[in-house]
Amino acid sequence: MTRQGTRAITLLFLSGTLGCGAVKRVHECRAVIEAVNDGLSELHLQVPDAGASAPAYVAIADGYDALGRRLDELSPGDPALVKAIESYRELTQRAAKNSRAYSEALSVPAKSTKQRADKQAKLNRIRAEAQSDISREALVVRKLNGVCHPQ
Repeated sequence: MTRQGTRAITLLFLSGTLGCGAVKRVHECRAVIEAVNDGLSELHLQVPDAGASAPAYVAIADGYDALGRRLDELSPGDPALVKAIESYRELTQRAAKNSRAYSEALSVPAKSTKQRADKQAKLNRIRAEAQSDISREALVVRKLNGVCHPQ
């Protein structure tokens, strides 16, 4: 075989290999996107507005746990996607923990002025933690988008 023929076959092989990698990443990204979107949709359908309902916050925590299990079932080969999924998984764990803590704090009876103030302070602290997680989620979503939709 000529030198040009060998180069052509090598080039064809490399382009096919790179193309397969891109297709695999698309499938892996689609699985992640579906897991997250489906999990969040189910969560919103189950508890559209929790208000001051302690059981609703338990349901929210359960929804985040279910989303985390969905993410755990994924096994992407791309290291950047694995890292992005781990970051999102960490967020689901924090959201579940905060939702359970909020539910527990709501359930505590507060009869005295001091108890009511302490309860409100705890609820405010948990709300603040949840708010900071919203900005973290935006960063993780940007990271996922960067991996799945490179520019």
